[in-house]
Amino acid sequence: MQLPLRVLVGALVVPALLAAVGLAAHPAPAVAPGHLVLAVRSSEIVLAGTAVSAQERQEVVDAVRALTAHRITDVITPDAGVRLPVSAEVAAALLEAALDRDVTDFTCVVHKGHVTASAHVADPERAGSLSDALRSAAPGLRVDEDFTTTG
Repeated sequence: MQLPLRVLVGALVVPALLAAVGLAAHPAPAVAPGHLVLAVRSSEIVLAGTAVSAQERQEVVDAVRALTAHRITDVITPDAGVRLPVSAEVAAALLEAALDRDVTDFTCVVHKGHVTASAHVADPERAGSLSDALRSAAPGLRVDEDFTTTG
């Protein structure tokens, strides 16, 4: 093999093959049926879970899209017979609670009448405000939280 071809193979092809093998060995985690995961990471919102229909999935995506200009990554998958644990309006309200408080690292898992939320917040006051807002957004659901203050 000539030197320029070796450089090309070493610099481009080998890393691409290693990346492909790494992705195959570590697939994305599955979300249990009946769960909904809402995550805010900087300027991206991730929606994951199982919906009974494409319409139910689209309702959640549309409700979230109406809230924000964040990029939305939707990995909600169909699962006949298993509805999302909350309505599109409640899912959007949970995300709105974080977005209105400028929380850029937020994860919320909703399942069987229970909300588990974790976030990095600027100060204890913002943590308290987020806690209150989550409880208001999901009346009737038990809310557990794990907030870390960064300030």
